[in-house]
Amino acid sequence: MPLDYLSVKRQIQAQAANAPEELQRIAKLRARAADLLTTNAEKSAELRAKVEQAVTQDSFLRVAKPVSEALNSTHPVPAPPESATLIAADGSQINPSRHDPVNYFLVNVGAIEMQSGSSAAPTTHTRSNLRVFEYSASGSFSEEQIGLERDKSERVLLAELAASAQARPVITLTDGPLELWGGRARDTEEQSHFIDSLDEYLGALTQLQLLGAATAGYVDKPRADLVVRLMEVAATPQESLPDIRKQRPLRGVTDWALFAPLLGPGERSAIFAIQSQLADRYAGPLALHFFYLNVGTAKAAWLARVEIPLWVVEDPALLNALHGALVQQANIMGNLSYPYVLHRAHELAVVTREEREQVTQMLVTELRSKGVDVGQASFKQAAKDLPARSTRRKS
Repeated sequence: MPLDYLSVKRQIQAQAANAPEELQRIAKLRARAADLLTTNAEKSAELRAKVEQAVTQDSFLRVAKPVSEALNSTHPVPAPPESATLIAADGSQINPSRHDPVNYFLVNVGAIEMQSGSSAAPTTHTRSNLRVFEYSASGSFSEEQIGLERDKSERVLLAELAASAQARPVITLTDGPLELWGGRARDTEEQSHFIDSLDEYLGALTQLQLLGAATAGYVDKPRADLVVRLMEVAATPQESLPDIRKQRPLRGVTDWALFAPLLGPGERSAIFAIQSQLADRYAGPLALHFFYLNVGTAKAAWLARVEIPLWVVEDPALLNALHGALVQQANIMGNLSYPYVLHRAHELAVVTREEREQVTQMLVTELRSKGVDVGQASFKQAAKDLPARSTRRKS
């Protein structure tokens, strides 16, 4: 039996018994957060200054920063553009494993390009990048470094495709945050790789900006508390800001809980800037912002966090085109309110187990054809690959 179901059941029962009391506690905190949002709705300038003061005390503070719209404002869905180019990219990877015969990784990026308002069939693209480390002095890449390669490759491919797009506006999308993650490197080599990847990533963003294209990162079912954290900053007395890291009176409340009651179907929230440790790297028109978008129904809100750069924020036509296109794309999927183009990009990018095994075998075969003495899979992996033992008795 793979699990101790009796033990798991007892733990489930114990934690479920505590759930009603915990939900009551969180409900009170949600009400407090909602009150703070209303009270501070028109205090954008004051709160921006307070966030900047808090950051001088804690440079790692990650929080929403007001822009110009009232904090609790809602914005109806505009009509989607009659003609536009939508390009979505997604990536997946084969991570290196010491149990494989050869130490390598592969990043696979898929992209789909659609012309809204046109009967033309979508165009698809895939790009695969494989690197072998078995015989390299550079060692290997960590899973975090490979994730960087994937995210960077997505944005670079979007910039290349946007450059040849015909219909305007051009709207480019990826799944997940727009901000590139990986700043907490374990050593100098990883930090250097992150900086190089970030520079290339920012270059792709700059190219998209020069092309006048919109670009966004779409975070489905977000669990972040960026705006809630802003409410905590708002509630913190000035004299307590030096201790801002410990000021968490609303811990457990998410931005979803804050905005789901406010946003009707298709509506977006106010736009906020993202204050983070890497904010200085995303300078000028690349500065990171976000809004929440309800792609659900009147009976069941479903929120996404949409991250966008400043140049999209400052172009109302481009912002409205993005807003309208996202809602239209989510509606295509019916009850699964997720942009269709991102779903298709994922289908193009995903690497199946069978494909991984085929790539590994191709690599082993090619190396052996060159006279290279290739290793073998670990005994642990070989044992895992054995057919499952049957527990059925013979009659």
